[in-house]
Amino acid sequence: MRYCGFSEFFHDAGMAFITTDGDIEFATHAERYSKLKNDPDVPEALWDMVRDDDHVSFYEDHSIRKKYKTGFESKVIPNSLTYDAFMPHHVSHAANGYYTRPWDSQQDTVILTIDGAGEYQTSCIYDHNFNLLSEEVMPKSVGYFYTYTTRHLGLRPLEDEYVVMGLAAYGKPVVGKEMVNFYNEVKVDPTKNIRDETRSNIYGYLKRLYHGLSKEDIAASCQYFAEIKILDRAREARQYGSKLVYVGGCAQNVVANSMIKPLFDDMWIPVAPTDAGSALGAAAYSYGKATGKDKINWKDPYVGYNIQNDINPKDVVQHLLSHTYCGIANGRAEYGPRALGNRSLIADVRFDVQGTVNKIKRRQEYRPFAPAILEEYADQYFDGPMNEYMQYTSKALHEYKSVTHYDGTARVQIVKPNCTSVFRKVIEEFYEQTGVPMLLNTSLNIRGMPIVNDEIDADRFSKLYGVKVF
Repeated sequence: MRYCGFSEFFHDAGMAFITTDGDIEFATHAERYSKLKNDPDVPEALWDMVRDDDHVSFYEDHSIRKKYKTGFESKVIPNSLTYDAFMPHHVSHAANGYYTRPWDSQQDTVILTIDGAGEYQTSCIYDHNFNLLSEEVMPKSVGYFYTYTTRHLGLRPLEDEYVVMGLAAYGKPVVGKEMVNFYNEVKVDPTKNIRDETRSNIYGYLKRLYHGLSKEDIAASCQYFAEIKILDRAREARQYGSKLVYVGGCAQNVVANSMIKPLFDDMWIPVAPTDAGSALGAAAYSYGKATGKDKINWKDPYVGYNIQNDINPKDVVQHLLSHTYCGIANGRAEYGPRALGNRSLIADVRFDVQGTVNKIKRRQEYRPFAPAILEEYADQYFDGPMNEYMQYTSKALHEYKSVTHYDGTARVQIVKPNCTSVFRKVIEEFYEQTGVPMLLNTSLNIRGMPIVNDEIDADRFSKLYGVKVF
């Protein structure tokens, strides 16, 4: 028997399998198989992986949606849905983080989730037994404020929030305080349809507030608001524990993450903190309840589809030295929204390649790229929090503009000596030949498309966009 978890029907569906020994056998985003960005449905290819003896868990309690008049009652989740277990949305988020945390202690651990909405909740604080200590509910939602702002700017909601965060560095938070004050005054009325209330009152207010402002100032105001409210929740969580597990869509806001980190002795954000990651959370929660164990065996994010290429790092570096950029599609695909060396588009940081790579990916010219650096040299090039999963921002101490944002920061990926990806050996070889221990690293995809998953995807990417993929 395995523990299978799945998330489906809203956005960014996913599926995961955990063995009875607590190993992650497989985990992926649905979009990697359907080829539809943020696909809300699990495709047949993933359902075919489920065995008759698997214990299957769903990541939500859809009866709660009906009870709290969320506007999503029965038209989204079919009545025919079957599974062996289910749990509330924020519990599956919390379990995703808690059961993969790197430390063993439990009593000093507190779990914080901040999302758009799950059922009716938008943010929860749990203890290590998943007892609810505090919550925020619709229509008060940091995630929805940010998503509406994304839509207002003409971008794709639930996808381009990264763009808003990057754009914020170019503006000033001229109405940030007004947003915070308005949010604090939002009332919860259980007699009204939450979805309609959000659209008419909150979205209407923000539209009026943003009128006449530049896109840069709108983005900066929204980012300021998000930082203030996320920090408020983190400070409240700190009252209950010194080690933080932080999960949910808002945990992808790397600027806010960097502000939270100093509040705690330890902080853990799972590599896939969004709804797709809740597939692993649902499986882990059922595994924990069945076995009494409080952790699964988290090793690294490479738990998806396996491309078995025999890559020579010397060949990759020689291509970089003559062409400045190339792709890598090798080994098991990363779980989560970011490529970490196995499905990456990489480039030589010594050259001004930001515009070139953004053009290949069909992205806005101002969007920054992350540096991937050998761990032992990271402190020489950056000052501030950083980890293996690009979840924090640090100040750049170097002059390589291709991996430095407008505000002088970078979302660093440190690559440890025990990293199982060939990416470690590629950077080591690049360092041997250039004296520079880092490369630009971004996902091997085009804006609006999922990250390359299999051999066919990699070949197609190479032919369509003229990029050599190893």
